[in-house]
Amino acid sequence: MKKSAFVLDVPPPEMPFEGFTEDTIRFLRGLKKNNKKEWFEAHRNTYEEDLREPCKRFVSAMGRALAEAKLPLISDLKRSLFRINRDIRFSKDKSPYKTHIGIVFPMQETKEDEWSGMYLGFEPAGKNDVKAYVGGGAYMPSSPYLKRIRKKIDRQYNELEKLAADKNFKKEYSKGIIGESLKRMPQGYEEGHPAADWLKMKSYTFGSDLTKKELLSPNLPKILIQKIKAAQPVLNFLAEA
Repeated sequence: MKKSAFVLDVPPPEMPFEGFTEDTIRFLRGLKKNNKKEWFEAHRNTYEEDLREPCKRFVSAMGRALAEAKLPLISDLKRSLFRINRDIRFSKDKSPYKTHIGIVFPMQETKEDEWSGMYLGFEPAGKNDVKAYVGGGAYMPSSPYLKRIRKKIDRQYNELEKLAADKNFKKEYSKGIIGESLKRMPQGYEEGHPAADWLKMKSYTFGSDLTKKELLSPNLPKILIQKIKAAQPVLNFLAEA
């Protein structure tokens, strides 16, 4: 009997996230020393295999983990990953590439100019170490969004203070909610307002450092899910403004 030449077009199984590696950091360290197009193109395969591919696998793993935990954040290749190319049009620094990695997990149903969510960043530090950070909130929100956050704080500052003092939140983010502040109260609010410190803020962010061991662990998605769960009530407060 003649065999059919037909082959079912089945997509390959999704590769699991096995952790970032020393090779990931080694590539970034090399790029930091040789931030030139010629060097990057000569090492493009290394970039794809040791940095880009692990980032893609991590984002996919986070998407599954967020869905399983029923957390209202987005993790996908389109919105979570940044290009490695820098925008040098208006910068004095003409280095063409970023030497740090940033991966974002925006809250669902939020606009780009009204962003709130979580962020993972890492870069080489010293000869063999890594600087890694996980944080979130609303960083330098647009003027309309900032006004709505302040309006909500004006009415519900007791709720925000309670969320910021929550033991689970403080355990993960010991510095609490921070951000640059105005010297004077924003227009429309009295100096003696009981939430004056909150209302003066221009950003509402929080964060904590990750160890190199945590960053390179295949359990990194689980580590971040724990931190996101602790931050979710604060994220909800900001996103609902």
